Amino acid sequence: MHSTPEGNEIIIGADLGGTKLLLLCGAFSRRFETGPGYTPEDFSAQLRAFIDDLNIRPARIGIAVPGLVASDGEIVSCDVLPSLTGWRPETSLKALGCQVTVINDVEAALLEEMQDASDDFTGGVIMAGTAIGAAFMTHGRRLRGVNGWAGELGYLPLHIDGSVKRLDEIAGGGAMATLLGISGEALARLANDDDPIAMATVRAGGDALGLGMASIINLLNPSRLAVGGGSLKLKGYWEAALLTAETHAIPSLWNACIVERVNSEDFVAVLGAIRAARRQDA
Repeated sequence: MHSTPEGNEIIIGADLGGTKLLLLCGAFSRRFETGPGYTPEDFSAQLRAFIDDLNIRPARIGIAVPGLVASDGEIVSCDVLPSLTGWRPETSLKALGCQVTVINDVEAALLEEMQDASDDFTGGVIMAGTAIGAAFMTHGRRLRGVNGWAGELGYLPLHIDGSVKRLDEIAGGGAMATLLGISGEALARLANDDDPIAMATVRAGGDALGLGMASIINLLNPSRLAVGGGSLKLKGYWEAALLTAETHAIPSLWNACIVERVNSEDFVAVLGAIRAARRQDA
């Protein structure tokens, strides 16, 4: 999976998430680990190392981030990488001398996944990674909301075991691992080995995501929902989500909607970031 630079322009895409940074330029990609303590300085150092290793001079950089992005490119809020809040990549990366575009990671995924959407298309992308995010289109246009931040599916309130919790707190990969006091990698290993506690946690997470999917189908009557993110790799998660979504969606609306995995898998957000960088002054 790779992206070809447009013309002679060199474009770098960055997908910055709760557990990893994926950088992509043409056929070259590199992954770095992130985490709750990850900082803008960490990003700058890893980006510069990538640029130096490839010996390139990028004209544009597209950065997909898991948070709320203001129209001027400032990251207003970022739960999974809190040190990014208040960061303006365009300012901190000014010395690189290239155009910097910042976009929410799920909006980037929507841009890539639904690139050929028709004028009457209604659908969206849901990403289940460290946390849960979503972005939607209605009648061929991005559903933005008043502040441009529509799609905070992770904040969907669910009544679970006598209390109200956010979807993020049940279905997010970070929350599932934290609940068991282990790393995400350990959760994946235990689930793969059919550990009963890990499997129950993963199934509960998948069920919760399915409730979120059913809510979207019942509200928006979409023709397509594409779902991606690292949590879908957890054994049993995706199957639980599909079963619960079908159970709780209105049958006629469920039958009208294609529900499937994203086409570009792990690269969907980084390819969308590159697409956003190309579009910025188009």
